[in-house]
Amino acid sequence: MFVELETLNQTVSFYSKLTAGSQTLPFEYPEAELTLAAVSSPLLSVLAIAGPPIARQRFEATLMTIRVDNLDSARRFLEAEGAAIIEQPKPVPTGRNMRARHRDGLVVEHVEHRTEKPHD
Repeated sequence: MFVELETLNQTVSFYSKLTAGSQTLPFEYPEAELTLAAVSSPLLSVLAIAGPPIARQRFEATLMTIRVDNLDSARRFLEAEGAAIIEQPKPVPTGRNMRARHRDGLVVEHVEHRTEKPHD
């Protein structure tokens, strides 16, 4: 979900209570002028992306994020299934990601988390 930076803490608190989860992956993404935080529970994980509207704009076309074990394998599968890679794999604060337009038109971020935590 996309929120204003001033409402990020309130959003995290609300979804923590709603899902009986806790905040995970809080980090700054300075290259994109964004702050991200996830709320995770055993059944659900919610990612809040906060920052000014102009910084969020390029990310708002992405309607789903899927965590994969191996981004390179996911890319090969997606291409074989007719998906278009619209943003090549690249490093991000949590590991690596890419964006693809699936055959049904849905724009999806595929992310491979690294095993160690991101540094502040």
